[in-house]
Amino acid sequence: MKTRHLLILLSITLGLFVWSCTDPAEDDTTPPASPSNLDRDGSLTGDGEIYLIWDENTENDLATYTLYRSIDGTDFPALVSTPENFYLDTGLDYNTEYSYKLTATDDDGNESGFSTELSVTPINLDPPAQPTDFAAQAHNTSEFDINVSLTWTHNTETDFSHYKVYRSDVSDLFATNESSYLDSTPSNHYTDNDVTPGTSYHYKLIAFDRGDFTSSAAGPATDIPLIEPTLISPIGGDTIDSLTPTFHWTNVDGAVKYTLTVRTSAITGDKWVETLDATTDAQMSATFPSNHDDPLLTNTLYYWFVSGYSKDTESINVFTDVNAFRTP
Repeated sequence: MKTRHLLILLSITLGLFVWSCTDPAEDDTTPPASPSNLDRDGSLTGDGEIYLIWDENTENDLATYTLYRSIDGTDFPALVSTPENFYLDTGLDYNTEYSYKLTATDDDGNESGFSTELSVTPINLDPPAQPTDFAAQAHNTSEFDINVSLTWTHNTETDFSHYKVYRSDVSDLFATNESSYLDSTPSNHYTDNDVTPGTSYHYKLIAFDRGDFTSSAAGPATDIPLIEPTLISPIGGDTIDSLTPTFHWTNVDGAVKYTLTVRTSAITGDKWVETLDATTDAQMSATFPSNHDDPLLTNTLYYWFVSGYSKDTESINVFTDVNAFRTP
């Protein structure tokens, strides 16, 4: 009897050991059911996009769905894997019919057969919004060369394609047509390098989507690459007759303000910086203040230059060359 009990106990122990070393899931080779009712949701489908939905599978070990897409109805590469029973496909072309089918995969990698196929051609519903924050900034400096830089906030439409830039050097009242068309760009900035100092340039901007719907025109944004002012006096390293000199330079068309800078060297050591509004006079002038905290020293070489602005901003439009004078 005792021997019999020992044999039964040994059999039970061996059975438990074998069971504990075996993973029942390793034997799972049954794939999930094919997903059903693949469709598009018209209320959530917008310009250049398709919102796909399908019924959820009921398997407890379901892991993901794999969505396949074709543009020729034959080749279906995998587009995305997702645990959700919906997907928004964006950036689509309006002249293409897109075909979709779907599979389900469980935790062990068993993939179902395909769902029924769905074919959809995107519809263009709305034009892009008018571009915002459209601005022009002209330059005539060694740092920027001679140009007008255009910037704006990028459109956010999923079917956005590009912008077209239009220009007039005659008036800010102009049509956006073939004669005023300048260039196109997908970016939210553009630099016009074909400009001449002293000429005002006016720009408009239109956004296009992939279906060739257009926004209303932004602008006009206007600026002028300023002609470089001429420093009149003191110049050439000449010795002046006062420690409070008056600086003179030409006033150029389109300037709204100037900054005069006096330095201890040609490139550094700012001693006096004065900003003043442009006038209607042919010349501008500014006098070094007699009560300045850091007065000019006698028998010393100083340097000065003028920065010109075409807008009341901190963006410099033009620099003059640096010139020199000597104090008495």
